[in-house]
Amino acid sequence: MLTEEIKNLITELNNVTPENIGVGYGYKIQNGKDTRENSIIFFVPQKKPLSELNPDEVLPNEEIHLGDTILKTDVIEVGEVTAFACNSSCDSWQTVPPANRQYIRPIKGGISLTSQTKLGKVGTLGFIAVDIETQALVGVTNNHVVIRDAFYTSQRNPAGPTQNEYDITDGGIRNPDTSYQPGETLTPPPSYKVGEVVRYVPMYLTGGVNKVDGALISVDCSPTTSVEESFKQFGLSFNSPYQFATTSEIDNLLTTNPMLYNSGRTTGVKQGQPCPLRTYALGVNLGVSGYNLQGTSLVVNFTDVIGFVRPSNDPSLSLVCNYPIFPGDSGSALIANFNGVSKIIGLVFAGSTQFGFACRIDHVANELGIQYWDGTVKPVVDPDTVDYITVNGSNSTKLQVCSGDTYWQVGATYLSKSCN
Repeated sequence: MLTEEIKNLITELNNVTPENIGVGYGYKIQNGKDTRENSIIFFVPQKKPLSELNPDEVLPNEEIHLGDTILKTDVIEVGEVTAFACNSSCDSWQTVPPANRQYIRPIKGGISLTSQTKLGKVGTLGFIAVDIETQALVGVTNNHVVIRDAFYTSQRNPAGPTQNEYDITDGGIRNPDTSYQPGETLTPPPSYKVGEVVRYVPMYLTGGVNKVDGALISVDCSPTTSVEESFKQFGLSFNSPYQFATTSEIDNLLTTNPMLYNSGRTTGVKQGQPCPLRTYALGVNLGVSGYNLQGTSLVVNFTDVIGFVRPSNDPSLSLVCNYPIFPGDSGSALIANFNGVSKIIGLVFAGSTQFGFACRIDHVANELGIQYWDGTVKPVVDPDTVDYITVNGSNSTKLQVCSGDTYWQVGATYLSKSCN
């Protein structure tokens, strides 16, 4: 079980290892066999002989005693981990593109998605949830799928480009960041519109902790959404609303080892054999490349994420196949079956050739202010109610309350509209 003590140990080890090495908690693989021994896992871009390592690159190889718990250590080659949105021509090994990329109405989780400011890039709509504050339906995806520059303003250079998801012109006219499904074209017709970007979790480059790559879009009412269909995942056979897994259920994923499921824009539907998905590591701290800060692609460090793989000898994790996810699957839901009940455990956001990574759903729900949709009738967001205020200077404040209304940081602007 992943505990706070193990999380703290992972953070301590991550702080003293080179920046390009991730740390997590899982099972030790030794001589090609899954030992099922609890282990601290070091995720390295490439394994090298000890003779080729600098002194600061040598990783611990002895047992770690944490109270009464004994943890082995393991080193796994993960390659470069990147944010998994991509250009609209990116593909997988499949010869026939998955149906997830088609025009799909009513919308549901697992389908292709982009936004006005990200045209030419594409990801996945993860699922439909409920905004706790307004009780309105919202679509959930990654910020890097629909947001041009998702960093806190405190991370930006005032002399650099000013980018956010709203093009606010002189006079305060807001040109919304429309979201489109499918996201496969540079010139989507009006019929592709599903809503607007409404908020996201801003990110730190330095000086803060990132647990979530997440954003919300509004969704238009029927025929865009449907009470009978939009709580579903495209192509998955489970036809009841997907609850959010509890913190305890996520912390115990390695022990319970449920089958995982996913439906994404590029790899399509993954529902058990012959393409199983399983949890590989929990509490993972690692750097992920591909995030845009004022036009420059950078590495962002994430904390406490889920690592998963596609084992070739399920459920053993000793040998894994390529592509548990692929570029374009960013924003999709990672789902686990708990004794016949399918629940969302995470929001997929990054990966490498043999590994996928997802933000925990408890962190996603907390930081985005959402709850699972039980399939009952809910309102949708009225775009005319979307408003903004400005504050002087740069800051790392995610939420600002003004006259009883809550505003989310959405980037920088030279205009002035202060809180009254």
